[in-house]
Amino acid sequence: MNIGRNQWSAACVGLLSAAALLSAAPASADPIDDAFVAALAKNGISLSDRNTAVSLGHTVCAGFDKGEPSTHVAMGIAKETPLSVKQAGYFVGVSVAAYCPQYRGNTDNSFNWAVPFPPMM
Repeated sequence: MNIGRNQWSAACVGLLSAAALLSAAPASADPIDDAFVAALAKNGISLSDRNTAVSLGHTVCAGFDKGEPSTHVAMGIAKETPLSVKQAGYFVGVSVAAYCPQYRGNTDNSFNWAVPFPPMM
């Protein structure tokens, strides 16, 4: 059987297209991540991309897991990102609300102005 150049090219394009569709990573939407990113955007906080923001949000919880005070965590965020200290404080509060609510009452009193939720009584 003798295959012409055009037929061979069409077959290759078809196989490559099928391979690309099969190997594409499915987009997974996590409602917690969606709410987290939306809360940040609502307050004018944006990072280079969604995955960076989510990863950094989990880093906040890791800081609390290690016993770091909220001011230290927020200053680290401000140092590593283009966020202001106030934005970093808000970022810490939203991260706690989304990813590690067990630390909700563990913010420093000096930082309460930046926390996006009312203090627990």
